[in-house]
Amino acid sequence: MLARSLIAVLLSIPATFALVGVVLVLIPQSTNAILPVLLLVFPVWMTLTCCSYLISDLQQTVIGLVAIAAVGFGLIATLRWTGLTLV
Repeated sequence: MLARSLIAVLLSIPATFALVGVVLVLIPQSTNAILPVLLLVFPVWMTLTCCSYLISDLQQTVIGLVAIAAVGFGLIATLRWTGLTLV
């Protein structure tokens, strides 16, 4: 149970930052939506943490959270590299 808890908490944080980061990259900085999106970090983190307990296989949990983080950060890097961001 300790391994599941550590994986759920520690791997869901980068996945949360990746998901919220994608949203922040896609909205313009001049809008009033930046603070509400930043406030979504805690609910998204709690959702990912709780959902990681619902998956019975620990290896699938790790692969899923790492994949979410990798795809999210890759999407952020690609959007910034191509100049499609509004930041």
